[in-house]
Amino acid sequence: MKHLQCKIFMILLLTLRGLNLFGQDLTDMDINYMLSGQIYAGSSIKDFNALGGFGGSKLLPKKITAEQAFNSEAFYLKIDTAKTITYAQKYNGYKLFIVNKSDSTVALNASDSRLYVVAEAFVKEEWQAIEYLTSSWCGNSYHQVFIKSDEYWDFNIPKFSGKLKAKMRYRLKLPDGTFIYSNEVNTKINKKQLTERKRDNSRKIVDPSVK
Repeated sequence: MKHLQCKIFMILLLTLRGLNLFGQDLTDMDINYMLSGQIYAGSSIKDFNALGGFGGSKLLPKKITAEQAFNSEAFYLKIDTAKTITYAQKYNGYKLFIVNKSDSTVALNASDSRLYVVAEAFVKEEWQAIEYLTSSWCGNSYHQVFIKSDEYWDFNIPKFSGKLKAKMRYRLKLPDGTFIYSNEVNTKINKKQLTERKRDNSRKIVDPSVK
């Protein structure tokens, strides 16, 4: 009985921490290194050409509803700064949407369900990556994910803080080698976010849907 009570207490404690009900203040993410790419997505359609065995994500595309303000009739990225969300339980963040308002299904390359998406900052008159993508040594990691017409993904992204004022956007590489870009937002970063790579466990932090 005592063991059961302790277990219930621990579950309640972890739940309250996840809901941020202990009153700890959220902060903007102030770091001195590049994050690894963090945009992991599940697929509307199975990739029958994949070798299999890749890391999956349960973050499936959602159906667009009439209430959502996705106005552009295209496939596009959008950073929504209208509402601040909680990122990784201790940081302020925003939502990044990948929206398919085109009239066809879109296929995207992925590595263990990570899309080829990175954040960029406009510093010294040029766009520079502040995130990086790692390559997998295993051929089974590579596959495609699909998003149907009138579907979207939404991802939590950090709100950065630092010493340098900059514009920020997200860049998505398409299978044909071209890129599409999100809208631009104001941000602050640190200089080492442009150069210093540090391996981290960002997937475990930001993607609770990892299998």
